[in-house]
Amino acid sequence: MAARHVERRPPASGEAAMACDDALWCAEGRVVEEFVMEQPVPPYLFAFAVGEIGWREVGPRTRVYAEAVPAVLDAAAREFAGTEDMIRVGENLFGGYEWERFDLLVLPPSFPYGGMENPRMVFLTPTVIKGDASGAQVVAHELAHSWTGNLITNKTNDHFWLNEGFTTYAERRIVEAVQGEDIATLNIGIGWRGLMEEMERFKDNVEFTKLKTNQEGVDPDDVYSQVPYEKGFQFLWRIERQIGRPAFDEFLKKYIATFKFQSIDTEMFLNFLKANVPGIENEVDLQVWTEGTGIPSDAMEPVSNIYSKIVSLANEFKLGRMPREDEVADWQGQEWELYLENLPKSVEASQLSALDARYALAESKDYEVKVAFLQLAITSRCRDYHSEVEKTLKEVGRMKYLRPLYTALVQSIGNEEEKVFAKRVFSEARDSYHPIAQGVVESILSKHL
Repeated sequence: MAARHVERRPPASGEAAMACDDALWCAEGRVVEEFVMEQPVPPYLFAFAVGEIGWREVGPRTRVYAEAVPAVLDAAAREFAGTEDMIRVGENLFGGYEWERFDLLVLPPSFPYGGMENPRMVFLTPTVIKGDASGAQVVAHELAHSWTGNLITNKTNDHFWLNEGFTTYAERRIVEAVQGEDIATLNIGIGWRGLMEEMERFKDNVEFTKLKTNQEGVDPDDVYSQVPYEKGFQFLWRIERQIGRPAFDEFLKKYIATFKFQSIDTEMFLNFLKANVPGIENEVDLQVWTEGTGIPSDAMEPVSNIYSKIVSLANEFKLGRMPREDEVADWQGQEWELYLENLPKSVEASQLSALDARYALAESKDYEVKVAFLQLAITSRCRDYHSEVEKTLKEVGRMKYLRPLYTALVQSIGNEEEKVFAKRVFSEARDSYHPIAQGVVESILSKHL
């Protein structure tokens, strides 16, 4: 949305057309609309959407927009009803909100990302509408970009962690304030598991396990991962633990105020850190964190009662014990996601079938849960779920879900049936995917077929 909207019409019939100083305004029947944005933004943040779009008001600074389908609009408005609370928390933590509006646009299922932080109007995948307000955490991430990413931007993609690591940290601080420490801890735990999986993914290309990378000659979509998000978060969390949260909060506000509306690189951040936190380089190995490969030894898995309980139950499942209904009675999507992420990638098909028979995970409305379960089903060669896998791959275009499912299908060693299945589904679903997602899936298939 623009800060100022001006509509200009051509002169009325009979007026002196020669007085018009712009030929566009003078053209018969033409209307020229100008949208003016006062704040500077890097070009990658410019976007527009066209369609039959309706909206719902959800706060003094926020409207939810979507295709003009009342059920979709109402569901989105319920999911994101707490947005204003998150904006206020962000302002308390990181300084004033500089963009006036924070509107949300729910896009069609082909949108390949969870969200895109376009200033004033964030673009969102419809998969974040889960019915329990947990999808608001994606909104918290895109909101956090209003300070880290939009207000301060990485100079090049080699320094992408400055956008995403900071934003992941800021998101979790907002979530902690709004939804509680336990939920924030679950997010950190899910991220920790994801980071370890990325280390395995890049074990033969360790350059992309660094925070500061060298992407010359590399398509960023080919190496897009959770590393800048989760390793970047871990780096900032490590600094927070070293100097204490009050001091780190003060540092963050000063950092944002100093560099707002600028593009920076890793060296500029480190120099600012050392200047404002004297001696930090003697306590935290900044070079290992930013230029080293892998996960530094002083990174930390989260600790909390609920986190430990879920991990413990996942370990018991490996030994054949399914969680009791009373143990999972209050679980929502994040708890199940963390549980599934901590199961081994290959378990007995019969165990998975029994788990699903009791808790209907393959039919979950939360795609984080559904996809985590289906990925396990594929790697465990549980073919009972082929129809659900196919349905999922044809109804969503978010790469976070396409990548693991197609990868699991084609990496099935000695199982040509799964590869044929993957190729067929992609050929039928391809046209419904965004071009970026098409390229990612084609790259996965080409490596294994």
